[in-house]
Amino acid sequence: MLVRLQNNGHSIIGIRIRNSDARRHFPANIKAVDLELDHLRIRCDLKENFWLNRPQISDPRLRLWLETKALWNNLSRVLQMRKNGDCYKLEFTNRPVRALSKPVLIASQRSDEE
Repeated sequence: MLVRLQNNGHSIIGIRIRNSDARRHFPANIKAVDLELDHLRIRCDLKENFWLNRPQISDPRLRLWLETKALWNNLSRVLQMRKNGDCYKLEFTNRPVRALSKPVLIASQRSDEE
């Protein structure tokens, strides 16, 4: 599933998950989720509003990892979050931010050789 960086206007605070992905991938009875960030594994508590159309995951360790990776590597604000055993692995992707919006059809580019 694709997730996006969540910010408060001036700094990254965590990740935002689509409502449909939250319902599909996270059982309603779980209180925390394990995330794999490169070689680091952390457990993040899920806030009560995660189930009330606010599927966000925030944690100081996650925030630092996201800021370091995004700023140091000038990466996209879109991440791939995939199940890896009993945790979820987060990886930056080079997909455009629009990847979490409705699909957009892009017309084929013309050849410059005309």
